[in-house]
Parts: sequence; C-alpha cells; structure tokens
Amino acid sequence: MSAATLVLTGQVVVAVAADGVETAEAIGIGDGRVVAVGSRDEVMDASAPGARLVAAGDAAIVPGIHDFHLHLVGMARARRTLAIDPAASFDTLVGQLRAAAAGVPAGTWLRGHGWSEATVRAGALAHLEEAVAERPTLLYSHDSHSAWASAAARHMASLAAATEDPVGGRLERGADGAPNGLLRESATELVEAVAERLRGPALDTALDEVLAELAGLGITGATDAGDTSADNGSGEHAALGDRASLLVGARARIDGRLRLTVNVPVAAITAAAGAGMRTGVPLPGSDTVRAGWAKVYADGALGSRTAAVFAAYTCGEAGNRGILRLSPDELDAIVGAGRAAGIGLAVHAIGDRAVAATLDAMERHPARPGTPPDRIEHLQLVRAADRSRMADLGLTASLQPIHGASDRDLADACWADRLEDAYAWRQLADAGIRLAFGSDAPIETPNPWWGLYAAVHRRFPDADVADWHPEAALTPAAALAAYTRAPALAIGRPDEGSLAVGAHADLALLNVDLETLLAGDERLAEVRSELTLVGGHEVARS
Repeated sequence: MSAATLVLTGQVVVAVAADGVETAEAIGIGDGRVVAVGSRDEVMDASAPGARLVAAGDAAIVPGIHDFHLHLVGMARARRTLAIDPAASFDTLVGQLRAAAAGVPAGTWLRGHGWSEATVRAGALAHLEEAVAERPTLLYSHDSHSAWASAAARHMASLAAATEDPVGGRLERGADGAPNGLLRESATELVEAVAERLRGPALDTALDEVLAELAGLGITGATDAGDTSADNGSGEHAALGDRASLLVGARARIDGRLRLTVNVPVAAITAAAGAGMRTGVPLPGSDTVRAGWAKVYADGALGSRTAAVFAAYTCGEAGNRGILRLSPDELDAIVGAGRAAGIGLAVHAIGDRAVAATLDAMERHPARPGTPPDRIEHLQLVRAADRSRMADLGLTASLQPIHGASDRDLADACWADRLEDAYAWRQLADAGIRLAFGSDAPIETPNPWWGLYAAVHRRFPDADVADWHPEAALTPAAALAAYTRAPALAIGRPDEGSLAVGAHADLALLNVDLETLLAGDERLAEVRSELTLVGGHEVARS
C-alpha cells in the first residue's frame, strides 16, 4: 500500500455503527484510498514527503453519505419544471399554472410536480384547463403516483371513454365515462410516453448542478431508484428505458464525482443482462458508476391512497385498500428473471399487503449466492410477522426517513388503527434487518442532514410539533450508519462506507463538530460539507 500524499486531521469518524462511532485524529490518503488511520503524529510520520495537510480543527470528518434512493435524472429535470408547493391552495396552483403558461409558446408542453390530493379536486379541474390555455400539460402529485393531464395531453395520448384502465393503474373519469385527467399509478405512463422531457445539453447542465448540490451536502454515493418502464430510452442503451439509458450514457460525466449505482426497470432485465450488467459491477470504462438492481412497483403510495393495505384506509373512500400492481404469478416471473440474470430486485412496496406479497415471492425464489441482497423500497407499513420474515430472507430495507416527517398527518388520518406498524424504523432494526437510508429526491429534499433529523425526531427541524411516535425513532449514530456503512454492505462493497484502512477515500469535512452531529438536534438543518472527496479527489460543490 502506498504512502499517504494527503493527510486530514480533525474529528475523524472512521466507522459508524448503531451503537456508536469509531474515531481517530487523522487519516492518510494515497491512490484514492485510506492508507493510514491514527493519531496526527502517527499518520504524518507514515506519509510521503511533501504530503498535503488539511487541518480541520474541531470539525467532523465523516464517511461520505450514500443516498440509497433518489432519482438523479428526475432531480435534474425538476430544476427546469414548475415546482408546486403541496400545501398551496387550489387558487394558488391555478395562478402558478396561468403564469407558467403565459411564459411559453402555444403548443409547448408544461410539466410540474408537487400537488396534493387535498388541493386538486375532481370537480374543479376545468379551472386547471382554463389556466393552461389548451397547452399539453402533465403535473405529477407530490408522491409521483398520481398525475393530472390536460385535455391536449390526453388527446395526444389518445385517451378516450373507450380507453381501458391499464394493469396496475386507473383513469379517473367524469360522469360521461371519459377520462377527466386524473391518472393513478401505471395510468400516468400512458401520457408520459408522449410527453416532452428534458434531454441533451440542457439536461447535462442541470445534471452538473445536481452533482454539485449533492457534493455540497456531503453526498459521495447514490443509488438511482430507476424507472417504472423500459420505454422512452435513448442512445446506445435505449433498451434500458429513459433514465437508466441517460445515466449509463452520461457515465463519463458522472465518473469520479459520485459513486453511482444505476437501477434499471424490471422490464429491462434481459437487456441489462445482455449488456453485461450485474448488480454491483462497475460499468465498462467507469470507476465509480456501476449496475444496480431491477426496479419494480408492487403498489402505490399513501398520498394517493394507492398503497396496497390489508385493512381499508381510515380516510377517504370507504373500503379502499389501494392498488396491488402485480399478481403472484407476475411477481414470481419477475423474481425468477432477476435470479437467472444475476440482477437483484428493488421492489417498491409501501403498504403491508404489498410487502407481504413481495416476501411471499422472495420465499418462493431464494436468492442465489454472490448477488447483493434484494431490497424493498419504502416499507411504510409492515406487520410484525413480516418484519421477521424479511430478516430471515436477508433483505435490505431501503427507507427514506424524511417521508416519516412528511407523512405523519396522513398516516394519522389514513392508518389510524395500525400506527404501531407505520414507519417503524426501530422495530425493523430490532428485527435484525439492515436499514439503508435515502431521500427519494426530488419528491423530498436530498438533504441527508434533514433526513437524519427526521430519523431521530420523526418531524422536520423547523416544525413546531412534538416528535411523532418516538418509540420508533433511531439514535443519531444508527441513522448515520444507515447513510454510510449500510448502503456499502447492501451493494456488497465492504471497502466503502467507512474510513478504515483500505477503504475508498470518499468523505465529507463538515462545518460542525462531532458532538453537534451526534446531538441530533435542530442544528443538523445547517450542516454542510466544506470539502468533499470521492476516491481521494475533491468534488466541486454548490
């Protein structure tokens, strides 16, 4: 192992576990990896002549954060589309749409994201039509599991009274039976297939902005969560679908700036396998971009009341139990295809009925040795018996603690009789399940320090409310482990997620000391990275 050419001193967090942190005074970095850990004198004495020294004083130096579930292309595109505040009134939304429409030529697509079910009412959709003035428009809900499409957009997608609901989705309809523009789950794909989307140089510029934003937050690794379908791909890797094809095509742009794992839609398993992609394996010509899991949706979301649950929702339409998007036979076929290809599965399952169906399929098709464990995304409602089953299967729980802060009022209203199983992070950990944390950006903020606060307090740091069901909360150390060490182990890379000797030198030098970080209080809202390294090289920050 080479001698260190870069030495950092400060409050170095070598590794994080649920029960605490291992610290050191200094680390030495050579050839992109940690080559020495210990006291300042020990590391300096072992370093190469003329080694660069970064003295951080009392600042914390932590393993780089890995966001285990975000949408990188979606984040880039969101920077160029209409952002809707979920708390905004309907009149405010109409005003935003009218202003946005006035700023673009007739016939130009309008795209946006963020409305809530409480804001958009089926009986008032005519006001949205008036605001967009016949422009094709597609607006996603805050949870991205519903959308509103304007009449022009529906016409372009050939949606009419005779159009049947797609498998795993629903077209809301007016009194005449024709679609009224509200699309649920897979029905959004009918309009998405014809909608304009940001690509080319404009997307590259927005992607650069996102990468700089992530570096400024201390994020050195991420897993792109993947698309719903394999449609709309572009370039050499078009068969991988829209976002995966773009990210694989942009790997030279991303390489060295982010340790990125690229999920593919489950419909692209055959294409991914044919291209030599295997979960955890770097893509050709890349050091820090690699193949991930195959993404599939088992159900919807709480916000759209489409998460599949055993007992009916205690809010909204009586008897609603959500939408289970896959049958047992379909799940079996998907899991079997993943096993044959050596590609792990990332299954979106929010409601307890969807989680149980997913576990049933996993039990019928045991994982093959040598492939990183399958993962279940979100897990917002999980029965105690299924927590035990998940632990026995060795699956990874891919969680986004910021959802607990966002959804607490919805959960109180809609799952009022089963809150002991809702967002039960500590219970999942106590069952022996590995927790790996992400953000679900751009649906929520990518800020991991807000996410860490939410994991500890189950609210936002600026919210004047009490901690929500603190019996299910985590300690700051446990939450930090879920953002660092756990994602590395989930992808089968023990040389990531820590600053131990031999690990990749992915780190963030923060603007706070370790005591502040581990206090887990409101000061987390202001945490930023002053220096971010990926493979020992500084990454530009915003």
